[in-house]
Amino acid sequence: MTSPSRKMLRKQTLEAKKSATSELNMFDRLPDKCDTCHKDFDKKSKEMAKTWFVVVKKAEKVVRLFCPDCMSKAKEVINASEKHETPVVQEDSGV
Repeated sequence: MTSPSRKMLRKQTLEAKKSATSELNMFDRLPDKCDTCHKDFDKKSKEMAKTWFVVVKKAEKVVRLFCPDCMSKAKEVINASEKHETPVVQEDSGV
């Protein structure tokens, strides 16, 4: 007969494996461009992999990709809205 703690550990391990598998299955949904400015993303570049931001919404099964420039602008807007200030957003003419 197995102990209850061993059963619980086995169940937690199985759930962790299922969770990891579902997250890895979302990797193929990674876009090739920034969702905001449409700057190209090279999936083979280590530098881009370290600096770009990936946002995953599991419930909607959506994966979004943002370049560092767009993410910093988004953070500025969020910080300004938290302080109840009007953010200064500059439009880039170059893509």
